[in-house]
Amino acid sequence: MTPPVMPSSPESLVERRARLLARSAELRERIAQGSQALRPAARMADGAASLASRAREQMRKHGPLLLLAGAALAGAALTRPRLLLGLGLRVWSGWQIYQRVRPLAQGFLRGLAKGRTLL
Repeated sequence: MTPPVMPSSPESLVERRARLLARSAELRERIAQGSQALRPAARMADGAASLASRAREQMRKHGPLLLLAGAALAGAALTRPRLLLGLGLRVWSGWQIYQRVRPLAQGFLRGLAKGRTLL
């Protein structure tokens, strides 16, 4: 094994260090530019991992109840599919109404908390 070659003067060490730092900065910039295309996929993967983590947490807390609810929904889908579809549409409509009314209700409640009246 050959020993590393030592530069002869301290200036050459400073110059070499400066060149290495500049090269490192250039390479980091290239990596950052190249990784821009991967950001949407990475965000989706992070979201999927977060969703899976929350699902595992909910299964630990409410596993038997979720299993029972899933079995009940599966049974209803097999025996009364139209009834289940109608229920699903009503739930979806209720969710949409809730999403529209929620900002109004929050503003109203904030006003009440500040002691304002409606008149």
